[in-house]
Amino acid sequence: MSQNSPDRLPASLPALVDAAIIGGGPAGCSAASWLTQLGLSVALIERAPRLCDSLRPLEYRQDWLLGAPGESLADLGERYAAHVAAQPGVHTLTGQTVHHLDWQAEQGWTLYFDGGPAFAVNAPDTAGAPQARDASGLRPLRARALLLATGLTPRHPSPLYPDQNRHGRVLDAIELTARRDQLPPGKVLLLGGGDNAIENALHLAGRGHAVTLWSRSEWRAQTHLVQQLDGAPGLRRRPAQALPTAIAADAAGVNVNSKAYGEERFDHVAVLLGYEPEASAWLKVADALQRAGVTAPSQPFRDEPRFGVLGLFVAGDASGRQHPCVQTALGDGVVAAKQIEAFLRPLRESQPPPALRRNNRQVIHINGLRFGANLGVLDFEREGPQPIQVDAEVNLGAQTIVSRDADIGHVLDYRRVRTIIIDECTAEHTDLLEALLGKLCVRLMKLAGVVGVRIKVTKLEIFPDCQVAISAECGTW
Repeated sequence: MSQNSPDRLPASLPALVDAAIIGGGPAGCSAASWLTQLGLSVALIERAPRLCDSLRPLEYRQDWLLGAPGESLADLGERYAAHVAAQPGVHTLTGQTVHHLDWQAEQGWTLYFDGGPAFAVNAPDTAGAPQARDASGLRPLRARALLLATGLTPRHPSPLYPDQNRHGRVLDAIELTARRDQLPPGKVLLLGGGDNAIENALHLAGRGHAVTLWSRSEWRAQTHLVQQLDGAPGLRRRPAQALPTAIAADAAGVNVNSKAYGEERFDHVAVLLGYEPEASAWLKVADALQRAGVTAPSQPFRDEPRFGVLGLFVAGDASGRQHPCVQTALGDGVVAAKQIEAFLRPLRESQPPPALRRNNRQVIHINGLRFGANLGVLDFEREGPQPIQVDAEVNLGAQTIVSRDADIGHVLDYRRVRTIIIDECTAEHTDLLEALLGKLCVRLMKLAGVVGVRIKVTKLEIFPDCQVAISAECGTW
């Protein structure tokens, strides 16, 4: 494994790796370990100073992880990090964050590290060409595939978690875990009704705090935790009640306002309302795809085939899974590693030249589809369906030269494409042709395996001497 300091990349790190992984938690470490055992080169990028850093504060003992009863997540994190450190072929970049990325068809991903977007020519690389570096002196890294394993971040709903003037008295789940054993006994309000909220309520009540546990729903925690609430000293419960309307902290405490209880004063407030995918890396990926002309959603994504063809994958809690935990993250890392290996396999095996392979891009064409659509802003257009013609191209990206089999379940059925077009155009009246094009593009891009859509809609009878058509293109072509 290659070590590095925050101000430079390791000299042994190659300019091109098979896979770059952003996020060095359990999912990222699991994927890195499997990828190297599959014979691939890996760059594992973690913004914290060490791998699995998010597990370090979690020193309480747990019994829910199979095979590790009574062990803390902090100890497990140390073991995961040590395992990856012993894996040859994993280039670990800790204390590093990605400033921005680029994506190019046939080339893959380029990662530029923090230091700004300006570049200067530095020493030549091993091929003798000048090697670009960013303003901090860090050279960019190229990767054939990119895996996002950036985990979760606590939800900070406004106005319960004020952005400013928190005075260290309004905490989220991570901050409470790190500080709860150092908090002086006092009045503590916990907002939440899940495992995390009730476990913290029991812990703080046992340390002498006067705890108020407030949930907007009935308790959602495990039964054995809820049953322990009855025996907790100094613990007030407010299940299924509307949450406060305002929280304001000062140097001495926190004012909490609600319709049910008016204004109350607490020493500390913890907002324990769950987690959401950490979106910073995804936003940079989405920006890179948009600059390359590829339509990308604004939200972090689940595992979708249309991104896999771009060499883009996701693993662990970053995918927004229903039940995030260490064990599911480890399994996700394995699945992602196998997906990446399958994506890269054609580049590693003896196959026809790349130009020949890429000629096998498959596109579904639907031409001259005519029917009546509820479309238009003119009075006569609102009286009934107007005749239109739709021409569509649906890009399925590069496919293998030899078909796997004749099972229609493994291909996109063009009958489904035709049905979607007709349904979208006839479901309701649409005033503008441009709006109808947008709906068609969005609907078709959601189909599994689709990487690009071209649509042309022609109004056949709007004028007696001509036809009017508008076309749109989205995704990859």
